[in-house]
Amino acid sequence: MFASDKASAVAEFVDEHTVRRIGQAGGEPNGIALDGNGHFLIANWGLGELQDLDPVTGEITATLSGQLDGRPLKWLNFVLTDSVGALWCSVSTMADDLMDTIARGTADGFIFRVAPDRRSAHVVADGVSFPNCMALDRNEDYLYVVRTLTADVVRFPIDGETLGPQEQFGPPLGGRRPDEYGPDYGVFLADPEVGRRWGMADGCAFDAEGNLWVTLVLANKIVAIRPDGQAHTVLEDTDGALLKGPTSIAWGGHDMRDIYIGSIMTPYVLKGRSSVPGLPLIHQR
Repeated sequence: MFASDKASAVAEFVDEHTVRRIGQAGGEPNGIALDGNGHFLIANWGLGELQDLDPVTGEITATLSGQLDGRPLKWLNFVLTDSVGALWCSVSTMADDLMDTIARGTADGFIFRVAPDRRSAHVVADGVSFPNCMALDRNEDYLYVVRTLTADVVRFPIDGETLGPQEQFGPPLGGRRPDEYGPDYGVFLADPEVGRRWGMADGCAFDAEGNLWVTLVLANKIVAIRPDGQAHTVLEDTDGALLKGPTSIAWGGHDMRDIYIGSIMTPYVLKGRSSVPGLPLIHQR
Protein backbone atom coordinates (compact mmCIF):
# COMPACT_ATOMS: atom_id res chain seq x y z
CA MET A 1 0.00 0.00 0.00
CA PHE A 2 1.18 3.47 -0.88
CA ALA A 3 0.04 6.93 0.17
CA SER A 4 0.97 10.46 -0.75
CA ASP A 5 3.28 11.87 1.91
CA LYS A 6 4.06 15.51 2.64
CA ALA A 7 7.25 14.49 4.48
CA SER A 8 8.63 12.93 1.28
CA ALA A 9 6.60 12.24 -1.87
CA VAL A 10 5.11 8.75 -1.53
CA ALA A 11 5.11 6.53 1.54
CA GLU A 12 5.09 2.74 1.31
CA PHE A 13 3.42 0.93 4.21
CA VAL A 14 5.76 -2.06 4.49
CA ASP A 15 3.84 -3.47 7.47
CA GLU A 16 1.70 -2.14 10.31
CA HIS A 17 4.67 -0.46 11.98
CA THR A 18 7.08 0.34 9.14
CA VAL A 19 6.87 3.17 6.61
CA ARG A 20 9.39 3.63 3.78
CA ARG A 21 9.50 7.15 2.41
CA ILE A 22 10.35 7.72 -1.25
CA GLY A 23 11.55 10.94 -2.89
CA GLN A 24 11.14 14.60 -1.98
CA ALA A 25 8.26 16.25 -3.80
CA GLY A 26 7.99 19.58 -1.99
CA GLY A 27 4.65 21.34 -1.81
CA GLU A 28 1.78 19.07 -0.79
CA PRO A 29 1.48 15.76 -2.64
CA ASN A 30 -2.22 14.88 -2.87
CA GLY A 31 -3.64 12.40 -5.39
CA ILE A 32 -1.28 9.69 -6.65
CA ALA A 33 -1.49 7.01 -9.33
CA LEU A 34 0.72 4.26 -10.69
CA ASP A 35 1.47 4.03 -14.41
CA GLY A 36 2.35 0.99 -16.51
CA ASN A 37 6.08 1.54 -15.90
CA GLY A 38 5.70 1.38 -12.13
CA HIS A 39 6.24 5.13 -11.72
CA PHE A 40 4.05 7.23 -9.49
CA LEU A 41 2.20 10.26 -10.82
CA ILE A 42 1.64 12.91 -8.16
CA ALA A 43 -0.89 15.73 -8.20
CA ASN A 44 1.01 18.24 -6.09
CA TRP A 45 -1.62 20.40 -4.38
CA GLY A 46 -0.45 23.96 -3.83
CA LEU A 47 2.77 23.53 -5.83
CA GLY A 48 0.62 23.30 -8.97
CA GLU A 49 2.73 20.57 -10.51
CA LEU A 50 2.05 17.13 -11.97
CA GLN A 51 5.07 15.06 -11.01
CA ASP A 52 6.57 11.72 -12.06
CA LEU A 53 8.34 9.75 -9.31
CA ASP A 54 10.75 6.89 -10.02
CA PRO A 55 10.28 4.65 -6.95
CA VAL A 56 13.68 3.01 -7.40
CA THR A 57 15.84 6.14 -7.55
CA GLY A 58 13.47 8.59 -5.87
CA GLU A 59 13.99 10.99 -8.77
CA ILE A 60 11.12 13.38 -9.47
CA THR A 61 10.49 15.11 -12.76
CA ALA A 62 7.80 17.64 -13.61
CA THR A 63 5.34 16.45 -16.27
CA LEU A 64 3.35 19.69 -16.19
CA SER A 65 3.57 22.77 -13.98
CA GLY A 66 2.40 26.34 -13.60
CA GLN A 67 -0.51 26.62 -16.00
CA LEU A 68 -2.33 24.96 -18.87
CA ASP A 69 -3.98 27.03 -21.60
CA GLY A 70 -3.79 30.04 -19.31
CA ARG A 71 -5.44 28.21 -16.42
CA PRO A 72 -3.42 27.99 -13.18
CA LEU A 73 -2.64 24.52 -11.84
CA LYS A 74 -2.14 25.68 -8.25
CA TRP A 75 -4.95 23.54 -6.82
CA LEU A 76 -4.13 20.38 -8.78
CA ASN A 77 -6.00 17.74 -6.81
CA PHE A 78 -6.03 14.28 -8.39
CA VAL A 79 -4.47 12.21 -11.17
CA LEU A 80 -5.79 9.01 -12.75
CA THR A 81 -4.24 6.70 -15.36
CA ASP A 82 -6.22 4.83 -18.02
CA SER A 83 -5.52 1.67 -20.03
CA VAL A 84 -3.75 3.49 -22.86
CA GLY A 85 -1.46 5.40 -20.50
CA ALA A 86 -3.24 8.76 -20.64
CA LEU A 87 -3.60 10.81 -17.46
CA TRP A 88 -6.83 12.45 -16.30
CA CYS A 89 -6.33 15.25 -13.78
CA SER A 90 -8.60 17.49 -11.73
CA VAL A 91 -7.92 21.08 -10.64
CA SER A 92 -10.40 22.08 -7.94
CA THR A 93 -10.44 25.84 -8.53
CA MET A 94 -8.66 28.53 -10.52
CA ALA A 95 -9.00 31.06 -7.68
CA ASP A 96 -5.91 32.03 -5.75
CA ASP A 97 -7.91 32.01 -2.50
CA LEU A 98 -9.03 28.43 -1.89
CA MET A 99 -11.16 29.36 1.12
CA ASP A 100 -13.10 31.89 -0.93
CA THR A 101 -14.06 29.14 -3.39
CA ILE A 102 -15.15 26.89 -0.52
CA ALA A 103 -17.15 29.75 0.97
CA ARG A 104 -18.91 30.81 -2.21
CA GLY A 105 -19.10 27.47 -4.01
CA THR A 106 -17.62 28.96 -7.17
CA ALA A 107 -17.73 26.41 -10.00
CA ASP A 108 -14.42 27.21 -11.70
CA GLY A 109 -12.59 23.89 -11.50
CA PHE A 110 -11.51 21.94 -14.59
CA ILE A 111 -10.32 18.55 -15.79
CA PHE A 112 -7.51 17.98 -18.26
CA ARG A 113 -6.04 15.01 -20.10
CA VAL A 114 -2.35 14.33 -20.66
CA ALA A 115 -1.50 12.25 -23.72
CA PRO A 116 0.14 8.83 -23.17
CA ASP A 117 3.50 10.14 -24.43
CA ARG A 118 3.20 13.02 -21.90
CA ARG A 119 4.07 15.55 -24.64
CA SER A 120 0.72 17.31 -24.79
CA ALA A 121 -2.24 18.11 -22.56
CA HIS A 122 -5.58 19.77 -23.05
CA VAL A 123 -8.61 20.77 -20.97
CA VAL A 124 -11.54 18.38 -21.42
CA ALA A 125 -14.08 19.85 -18.94
CA ASP A 126 -14.49 23.43 -17.72
CA GLY A 127 -16.61 25.10 -15.06
CA VAL A 128 -16.75 22.04 -12.80
CA SER A 129 -17.71 22.60 -9.16
CA PHE A 130 -14.63 21.71 -7.06
CA PRO A 131 -13.65 18.42 -8.77
CA ASN A 132 -11.73 16.14 -6.44
CA CYS A 133 -11.14 12.39 -6.68
CA MET A 134 -12.00 10.59 -9.93
CA ALA A 135 -12.52 7.00 -11.07
CA LEU A 136 -13.01 5.02 -14.27
CA ASP A 137 -15.54 2.22 -14.57
CA ARG A 138 -14.38 -1.22 -15.68
CA ASN A 139 -14.93 -0.53 -19.39
CA GLU A 140 -13.72 3.07 -19.21
CA ASP A 141 -17.01 4.30 -20.65
CA TYR A 142 -17.25 7.16 -18.14
CA LEU A 143 -15.02 9.35 -16.02
CA TYR A 144 -16.63 9.70 -12.57
CA VAL A 145 -15.83 12.89 -10.64
CA VAL A 146 -16.48 13.63 -6.97
CA ARG A 147 -17.58 17.23 -6.40
CA THR A 148 -16.63 18.20 -2.87
CA LEU A 149 -18.72 21.30 -2.17
CA THR A 150 -21.96 19.94 -3.60
CA ALA A 151 -21.20 16.53 -2.02
CA ASP A 152 -22.16 14.53 -5.08
CA VAL A 153 -20.81 12.69 -8.12
CA VAL A 154 -21.06 13.53 -11.80
CA ARG A 155 -19.82 11.48 -14.71
CA PHE A 156 -18.61 12.36 -18.20
CA PRO A 157 -18.89 9.98 -21.17
CA ILE A 158 -15.44 9.34 -22.61
CA ASP A 159 -15.15 9.86 -26.35
CA GLY A 160 -11.56 9.12 -27.29
CA GLU A 161 -9.45 12.02 -26.07
CA THR A 162 -12.43 14.17 -25.08
CA LEU A 163 -15.37 14.12 -22.69
CA GLY A 164 -19.07 14.54 -23.36
CA PRO A 165 -21.45 16.65 -21.22
CA GLN A 166 -21.53 15.89 -17.51
CA GLU A 167 -24.49 14.04 -16.04
CA GLN A 168 -25.50 13.44 -12.45
CA PHE A 169 -24.68 10.04 -10.99
CA GLY A 170 -26.65 9.14 -7.92
CA PRO A 171 -28.33 11.46 -5.43
CA PRO A 172 -26.81 14.34 -3.46
CA LEU A 173 -24.79 12.88 -0.60
CA GLY A 174 -24.92 16.04 1.50
CA GLY A 175 -27.32 18.90 2.13
CA ARG A 176 -25.68 22.33 2.05
CA ARG A 177 -28.42 24.92 1.57
CA PRO A 178 -28.12 27.84 -0.89
CA ASP A 179 -28.15 30.35 1.99
CA GLU A 180 -25.08 28.63 3.52
CA TYR A 181 -22.81 29.84 0.72
CA GLY A 182 -21.02 33.18 1.06
CA PRO A 183 -18.38 34.93 3.15
CA ASP A 184 -20.14 33.98 6.40
CA TYR A 185 -20.05 30.25 5.70
CA GLY A 186 -17.76 29.74 8.70
CA VAL A 187 -20.58 30.74 11.05
CA PHE A 188 -22.62 27.78 9.81
CA LEU A 189 -19.67 25.40 9.80
CA ALA A 190 -18.91 26.15 13.45
CA ASP A 191 -21.82 23.84 14.24
CA PRO A 192 -20.63 20.20 13.91
CA GLU A 193 -24.15 19.13 12.98
CA VAL A 194 -24.05 21.45 9.99
CA GLY A 195 -20.71 19.97 8.89
CA ARG A 196 -22.15 16.48 9.04
CA ARG A 197 -25.11 17.61 6.98
CA TRP A 198 -22.87 19.21 4.35
CA GLY A 199 -20.84 16.02 4.13
CA MET A 200 -18.15 17.36 1.78
CA ALA A 201 -17.39 14.44 -0.56
CA ASP A 202 -13.73 13.65 -1.17
CA GLY A 203 -12.44 10.21 -2.25
CA CYS A 204 -13.93 7.44 -4.35
CA ALA A 205 -13.24 3.96 -5.70
CA PHE A 206 -15.19 1.24 -7.51
CA ASP A 207 -15.81 -2.25 -6.22
CA ALA A 208 -15.95 -5.26 -8.55
CA GLU A 209 -19.76 -5.14 -8.70
CA GLY A 210 -19.83 -1.60 -10.07
CA ASN A 211 -20.69 0.25 -6.86
CA LEU A 212 -18.86 3.55 -6.44
CA TRP A 213 -17.80 4.09 -2.82
CA VAL A 214 -17.48 7.75 -1.79
CA THR A 215 -16.00 9.23 1.40
CA LEU A 216 -17.75 12.12 3.17
CA VAL A 217 -15.05 13.88 5.11
CA LEU A 218 -17.19 16.05 7.41
CA ALA A 219 -19.80 13.36 8.04
CA ASN A 220 -17.31 10.61 8.96
CA LYS A 221 -19.18 8.42 6.52
CA ILE A 222 -18.68 6.20 3.47
CA VAL A 223 -21.53 5.83 0.99
CA ALA A 224 -21.82 3.44 -1.97
CA ILE A 225 -23.69 4.47 -5.12
CA ARG A 226 -25.06 1.44 -6.95
CA PRO A 227 -25.00 1.16 -10.76
CA ASP A 228 -28.71 2.07 -10.80
CA GLY A 229 -27.87 5.35 -9.04
CA GLN A 230 -29.28 4.48 -5.62
CA ALA A 231 -27.04 5.15 -2.62
CA HIS A 232 -26.70 3.55 0.78
CA THR A 233 -24.43 4.11 3.77
CA VAL A 234 -21.70 1.49 4.14
CA LEU A 235 -19.93 2.85 7.20
CA GLU A 236 -20.57 5.73 9.59
CA ASP A 237 -18.88 6.94 12.77
CA THR A 238 -20.97 9.83 14.06
CA ASP A 239 -18.47 10.86 16.74
CA GLY A 240 -15.40 10.31 14.57
CA ALA A 241 -13.83 8.13 17.24
CA LEU A 242 -12.13 5.90 14.65
CA LEU A 243 -13.43 6.84 11.19
CA LYS A 244 -12.50 10.51 11.34
CA GLY A 245 -12.48 12.74 8.27
CA PRO A 246 -12.16 9.94 5.66
CA THR A 247 -10.57 11.30 2.50
CA SER A 248 -9.57 8.23 0.49
CA ILE A 249 -10.47 4.58 0.03
CA ALA A 250 -8.75 1.67 -1.73
CA TRP A 251 -8.82 -2.11 -1.95
CA GLY A 252 -5.97 -4.61 -1.89
CA GLY A 253 -4.87 -8.04 -0.74
CA HIS A 254 -4.75 -11.36 -2.59
CA ASP A 255 -8.55 -11.45 -2.90
CA MET A 256 -9.04 -7.67 -3.21
CA ARG A 257 -11.18 -7.67 -0.05
CA ASP A 258 -8.77 -5.78 2.19
CA ILE A 259 -10.05 -2.23 2.39
CA TYR A 260 -7.98 0.80 3.35
CA ILE A 261 -9.33 4.18 4.46
CA GLY A 262 -7.07 7.21 4.73
CA SER A 263 -7.55 10.64 6.25
CA ILE A 264 -5.51 13.83 6.42
CA MET A 265 -6.95 14.31 9.94
CA THR A 266 -5.48 11.16 11.52
CA PRO A 267 -1.97 9.74 11.96
CA TYR A 268 -3.18 6.29 10.90
CA VAL A 269 -4.75 4.40 8.01
CA LEU A 270 -7.68 2.11 8.75
CA LYS A 271 -7.70 -1.45 7.41
CA GLY A 272 -10.70 -3.76 7.33
CA ARG A 273 -12.34 -6.52 5.33
CA SER A 274 -14.93 -5.87 2.68
CA SER A 275 -17.80 -8.21 1.77
CA VAL A 276 -17.33 -7.10 -1.85
CA PRO A 277 -13.94 -7.19 -3.61
CA GLY A 278 -12.59 -3.98 -5.06
CA LEU A 279 -12.14 -3.31 -8.76
CA PRO A 280 -8.42 -3.64 -9.54
CA LEU A 281 -6.73 -0.48 -10.73
CA ILE A 282 -5.97 -0.14 -14.43
CA HIS A 283 -2.34 -1.27 -14.13
CA GLN A 284 -3.43 -4.39 -12.18
CA ARG A 285 -6.07 -5.63 -14.64
